[in-house]
Amino acid sequence: MDRTNFTHPDGTWEALRLAVPESARPTLRILAARGGRFVMVDESRRRTAGAVGEAGTEEREAPGMRDAPAVLFARVEADRSGVDYHCTGLYRSPVPPLRAAETRLVGSVKDPGWYARWAHRMADALTGHGPLYGGDWSLARRLDRTRLVFPRFAAPELPAHPAGRVDYRSHTTDYWEIMPLRAPAPADDGRVKAYRKQVRDDTLPPVLVWWVGMLTTHVVLDGHDRLAAAIAEGRVPPLLVLSRRTDHTPWEAGPLGAFERRMAAAEGAPDAADRLIPAAGRQLASDLHGLNIGYGPTRAWMLAGGEPEWRRRVESSAAGWPGI
Repeated sequence: MDRTNFTHPDGTWEALRLAVPESARPTLRILAARGGRFVMVDESRRRTAGAVGEAGTEEREAPGMRDAPAVLFARVEADRSGVDYHCTGLYRSPVPPLRAAETRLVGSVKDPGWYARWAHRMADALTGHGPLYGGDWSLARRLDRTRLVFPRFAAPELPAHPAGRVDYRSHTTDYWEIMPLRAPAPADDGRVKAYRKQVRDDTLPPVLVWWVGMLTTHVVLDGHDRLAAAIAEGRVPPLLVLSRRTDHTPWEAGPLGAFERRMAAAEGAPDAADRLIPAAGRQLASDLHGLNIGYGPTRAWMLAGGEPEWRRRVESSAAGWPGI
C-alpha cells in the first residue's frame, strides 16, 4: 500500500493518502439487500474457513460456512429521512492495543508531527485488517467540514446505543455524527481513568473513525474508551478520519468561480491589487485543498440471499429489533 503525506497550503500536516491495491480484501465490510437494508460484518472472525468474495462481486459462502459476525444492522427509512440501526455488541477493533510506552514515544498533540506519526501507525494496523479495499483512501486529521461542524461540548451525547436512529436532516452543530460500534466503558472504568490523564496531558492517541455513507455518519473503528475519556473531560478528542477519496473535479467550479470574482474585484481596485491578488490565490488553494480531502462514496457488496437472508441474520443476532 503506497502512502503520501498531504499538507495544507500553510504547511501543516493534513492527511495521509493511501493507495490500496485492487487485490486488497476488506475484513470489515458492508453487505446490502433491497429496501435499504444492510449489515456490517467482520470477515476476519469466520469460524469456518472459506474465501471472501473479490471486491465488486457478490458474496459467496461455501456450504456449511457459518456467518461472519454481524456488528451492525441498519435499514434506511422508506421516505429517506433517516436510518434505523442496531449494534450487536460483537465489534472488535482491527487495531492492536496501544501501549502507554508507545504513546509516550509519539509525544504530545502539540508536536507538529504528532498526527502524521499516528496516521502511519493506524495505516500499519489497517493493512490486511478492517474496511480497506482497492482504490484511494484518506486518513485525515479532521472531519470533512462540508459534512458537519463538530458539536458544542456543553452537554455532549453520543447516538443511542445499541439501537437508535440517524436523522439525515439533523446534521447541525449539536449533532455528534460519531457512532460507537460497541458501548464505551463508563467514566470510572480503570482504562478510561488512565486515558483521562492522557487527555489532560495532551497525549491521548487519536480516535479512529470511518465515514460510512449509508449512515451519513462516522463509526468508531478504534478508540471507544478514548472517546469516553475525552467526553468525561469535556474535551474534543483528537481524531483520524478514514474515508474513500472523492473525485472532486465536478465540484471545482465553485472555488474557481469565487477566485475569478476575487480577481475581477482586484482589477477594479488597482490600489489594493497587491494585497487582493495574493489573498485570492491563497483562498483558491485552501478551497481546492478542502475538496481534495472530501469524502467519497462507501462501497457495499450484495448480500447473497438478499432480503430473506438479511432478515434471518437479524433474527439470529438482533432478535426483537423493531427495524426489521
